[in-house]
Amino acid sequence: MDLFSAVRDVDNNKRYTDATEELTCLRTGSFLEMGFVGELEQRYQEGQRQWYCDAIRISSLLAALLLSTSYIVEWSTGLHLSALTLAIRGLVIAALLGTYLYARQSKRLTWKYWVVAANTILVSGTLLLIAQEVSQPIKLMYYCNVFLVEVVVFTFIRLPLNFTNTLGLVLLLMVGGAVYLDTMNLEISAHVLFFMFSSTVVSVMVSIKTEKMSRESFLKSQLIEHEKNQLRALNDRINTDASLDRVTRLLNRVSFEDKLLTHWSLSSQNGKWLVMVAIHIEHFAYFNEQRGTEMGDDLLREIARKIRAVLIDKEDVASRISGGRFVVMLTGEESVVDNQLERLRENLSHLTVLNRAAVVQDAVYLSWGRVMLEPDSDRDPRGLLDRMFRHLVALEKHALCCRPVNRQQNVGGV
Repeated sequence: MDLFSAVRDVDNNKRYTDATEELTCLRTGSFLEMGFVGELEQRYQEGQRQWYCDAIRISSLLAALLLSTSYIVEWSTGLHLSALTLAIRGLVIAALLGTYLYARQSKRLTWKYWVVAANTILVSGTLLLIAQEVSQPIKLMYYCNVFLVEVVVFTFIRLPLNFTNTLGLVLLLMVGGAVYLDTMNLEISAHVLFFMFSSTVVSVMVSIKTEKMSRESFLKSQLIEHEKNQLRALNDRINTDASLDRVTRLLNRVSFEDKLLTHWSLSSQNGKWLVMVAIHIEHFAYFNEQRGTEMGDDLLREIARKIRAVLIDKEDVASRISGGRFVVMLTGEESVVDNQLERLRENLSHLTVLNRAAVVQDAVYLSWGRVMLEPDSDRDPRGLLDRMFRHLVALEKHALCCRPVNRQQNVGGV
């Protein structure tokens, strides 16, 4: 597993733990503890941004329509409002339309809560102001419209808890002051106050319950997403481990053959040539017998590291196909491949594990060879993997060149 995968797994596990703890606190804690901590709250607000945007736009248009219909009520009933009330109502309608444009144009909606709270107070104040100047039963209709505003703000837009509680208290004080200044008798005033108080409490309770359900749904979706990421990472890790050699962490033979067929198909389309290099540890079984399998594995790992160091192109791959046999596939320009072959020969000429094993140093050595594949050939390139190892030369005495003078001299007989 590379460092990036390890960091990703740690981060995913931390997020999963945080979401689990927040879900437990949300279910067992009070409604005053519904806020998340740090990054989780930011993700929640980001996920709710589009909802807030649509809710503010729709509610602003509804509020503007509500105030606009008061013109029809006045015209149909013959009511006459003061010039101040008419001016205030016009300004509030303009503010609501401005809020609609703000929600439509703004990308971040930084002041969304404050804008909704201010519009709620303006609309409710305008309705109460109109109620002061009209008689019953139309007066009671305007008082009931304040309840409609609360329902929209508290249950539809769903302001945060601190805004909801504060705004509910402000609206109750506004209604109480309006009822106190009104000319209604005591019985009707008591009924209006009771209705507004109970409606405000119910709206706030519904808002709290809805917000809690929304946050719980968000946390569940986060847990499901984290579990999917964990399963995906586990599946990728299993697939990666299944495609790699256990000792060297290079590709195993099956995976290398799949890569070879893929590159062979692509080379047939783009006309690129592929160079395969075979590397063999001669008498590797004898080395294991004399020095032990642990040192044999160390030798395999050292060779794998030196091979991996010369793979520069993303399409370059290497494999340990069996025992002490390695295959490297190089792609790219001719000069680049030549440099890679020379670097590979230099790297493999100095093996620390073999230098320490003086007893078998002369008996165990590396041999290698290369074959250049032509994309126009109809032969299955996988058949070369075993034939290549029948025509190898000693690595210390021979350098491989990517530019063949006579194609029949290519190792492997192609």
